[in-house]
Amino acid sequence: LECDSLSVTPHYSVDDVHPQTTISPEQRFLALLDLERRDIWTIVLFAFVAGILTLATPLAVESLVNVVSWGTYVQPLIVLGLILLICLGIAGVLRVLQTVVVELIQRRQFVRIVSDLSHRFPRANQDALSGKYPRELANRVFDIMTIQKSTAVLLLDGVSVVLTTVLGLVLLAFYHPFLLGFDIVLLMSMISITWILGGGGIRTAIEESKTKYKVAHWLQDVIASPTAFKTGGGESLAIQRANVLTAEYITARRRQFRVVLRQVAFAITLQVIASTAVLALGGWLVIDRQLTLGQLVASELVVTVVVGAFAKAGKSLEKFYDLMAGMDKVGQLIDIPTDPRHEIGKLPDGPIAIRWGELHFNRLPSSSTVAATAIEAGSSVAIVGDDVDGRSDLARVIAGLQKPTHGLVQVGGFDSLLAASGRGSRLVGYAGEREIFCGTLRENIDLGRVGLSQSRIRQVLDDVGLSETILRLPDALQTSLQTGGHPLTASQVTQLIIARAIVAKPKALVINGLLDGLTPDIRAKIWNCIASHDAAWTLVVVTGRDDIARMCDSQISIRKNA
Repeated sequence: LECDSLSVTPHYSVDDVHPQTTISPEQRFLALLDLERRDIWTIVLFAFVAGILTLATPLAVESLVNVVSWGTYVQPLIVLGLILLICLGIAGVLRVLQTVVVELIQRRQFVRIVSDLSHRFPRANQDALSGKYPRELANRVFDIMTIQKSTAVLLLDGVSVVLTTVLGLVLLAFYHPFLLGFDIVLLMSMISITWILGGGGIRTAIEESKTKYKVAHWLQDVIASPTAFKTGGGESLAIQRANVLTAEYITARRRQFRVVLRQVAFAITLQVIASTAVLALGGWLVIDRQLTLGQLVASELVVTVVVGAFAKAGKSLEKFYDLMAGMDKVGQLIDIPTDPRHEIGKLPDGPIAIRWGELHFNRLPSSSTVAATAIEAGSSVAIVGDDVDGRSDLARVIAGLQKPTHGLVQVGGFDSLLAASGRGSRLVGYAGEREIFCGTLRENIDLGRVGLSQSRIRQVLDDVGLSETILRLPDALQTSLQTGGHPLTASQVTQLIIARAIVAKPKALVINGLLDGLTPDIRAKIWNCIASHDAAWTLVVVTGRDDIARMCDSQISIRKNA
């Protein structure tokens, strides 16, 4: 996980679901830049040299004015022109190289963050995601592009403005002590614009970003819920809520713009005052013969360039605030706690036993208690009872997807959480939620697991009654499925989920309620596969149907707590 230095949970503990520390967006950004420190120093070096070479312009103008004031000579003009051409040419080449290096940094930022998240998401702790909608949370990944573009602006324009300011003011200080005092006043004013007048800029940018994602979340819900908003008469609610959220965004945007506007207004005011002041001060020094005419012109050029560049940096300041908001959003993804990976050694041969002590599940508004139980290896057990949530919770705990409030479940002698997170572990196969991702049909079955041949996949599809359906598809196993399963029906998606759970021949198989909604003929075919005498697993079936429960060797009843 390359971005661990940006996270508040770099070393997640199972018992520490809610971390107590926080990282500010500025700290996250500095940590991200630290990963690119070598290239950033290269950019600073290029900018420093380019800034020094750019000083050739005011120095050349100073020399030109002095030469012209003495008389017209062609040779000095040619020499000055050639020197200026060479200096500005080299500075231009360095700026092109800066742009190339910044582009490489942008690419690496994207690769680093996406690579980190692609490793982090499969290991995300499910308890930490409780009460959140993961798909909407993942929308924050689009702020990576904001981070890329804003970083580029700051590294190119921001670094250039800072170094140009420093070098230009140093040059002024060499001309006269009064100009040194002018430098100090100008520098303090620029710091005031950046830090004092920018107070609240990051906070308001984050608030604006939050309202933006609320709008996106609502529109996402509207288009994904046609039965509610198209046929259910909810169109007025869709429009009303969108208007409310849009108004919240406009209010947040107005607060953010207020900060940017006062900084830009003060910067432009500073530009006007500074340009006038240096002209008046320099003119007085020229009249008093403490400054040459060439130095006056050079000073005016330097101040105009420095303050003008700073005044135009208003957009850069806005980019900085967008960058901080983006770091805050991406930080929410990087802060998702992950379950550690463990090596569980050699897998046991054949089916495994499952056992647990007394388990407690606390959830609002109810709770569940499950008595201590041991399931023999190779047996089939039905989890029944009127506590639907408790049944599902127990199945997910056995599969290692969550942990009970109190208690421990062991599968094959291993903690179920550790067994599920073991590298390459195939101890438990789980079929519960109908989760189909955008990919080929084969990818949705084998999940990229090594060692699953096409013949094995076809055999499993035949076992669950999907083989004929697959053969009718134009691309068979290479047919692209949309998120949710289209073009498959709901029943076919259920069959596919069960095929995914059994294709790797797990040592224990957990079916969480999926059999209940199938037609009798499909259910019978799948049951013959998962409960056959030569099955390689211990079978746990969560069901509300008595006929399914009676086909199991034993039953575990879970009742609601009084």
